[in-house]
Amino acid sequence: MKPRTLKYFLKEAMQSLLRNSWMSIASAGAVASALIILGAFLMLAINVDYIAKDVESQVEITAYIKSGLNQLQVDLLKKQLQIMEEISEFKYISKEDAFEEFKKQVGPELLEGLENPLPDSFRIKVKTPQQVESVAQKVKTLEGIEEVKYGKGIVEKLFKITYWMRLIGIVAMLAFALLSIFIISNTIRITVFARRREIQIMKFIGATDWFVRWPFFIEGMILGLVGSAVAIIILAVTYNYFYSTIKLNLPMISLVPVEGFYVYLPYFGLMGMLLGALGSAFSLKRFLKV
Repeated sequence: MKPRTLKYFLKEAMQSLLRNSWMSIASAGAVASALIILGAFLMLAINVDYIAKDVESQVEITAYIKSGLNQLQVDLLKKQLQIMEEISEFKYISKEDAFEEFKKQVGPELLEGLENPLPDSFRIKVKTPQQVESVAQKVKTLEGIEEVKYGKGIVEKLFKITYWMRLIGIVAMLAFALLSIFIISNTIRITVFARRREIQIMKFIGATDWFVRWPFFIEGMILGLVGSAVAIIILAVTYNYFYSTIKLNLPMISLVPVEGFYVYLPYFGLMGMLLGALGSAFSLKRFLKV
């Protein structure tokens, strides 16, 4: 495209935006509203996924060692755990360490004078949470392991809950993405309809479809960029407030850090421009055919 032609298209697009200022504001507002809704569901979806991963990462296997084993036998168990590919890490917990941890949890005064009833054990973490059950079964078969616990029923329910939470988040985001495209396309279509006579005159004097399309195409991109800029500012401020409030009042809930959410915001600018351009292109089809 020649610089002179591009300059003409930009000029036409800007003049159109100014001439139809109320329609332009409505279109940019539609883009902003749609992207804010989409961003809100993105905010929810990524935090649900983050919380689910955090909860899953805390799932571990506790393998209790039979009493009376000597150091060589314990070392052999360690070597057997080391060669299991599914295990990411494990830690040997002596009965003394386990008893000290238990004292901290319930209070030392309640256990005063009580003989240590806890066995030595291994705390095992696996590479993926879904491997917990299969690894627990393998560890259970090792010579010297008396009992294995990992909260079987709770872990299975946890995986089901996190699966459905992720699925609902993805479906909701896709649904609102489609709704956003529909809203933007129809809003821009109103703008194009208001200028149908102008399009017909341009076609009548011999303008090609692309010559007619480009100013609208650029106009849609500008509207999309303005709308997405508004959405980005609102989403950034909202998430910062939301994150600070949750961390202050519910510190036990793990959320995506503010910087982690901000990484997604530039994509909203690109999405806004793309949606604006596509909305213009789809809306023009009908009038170009006429």
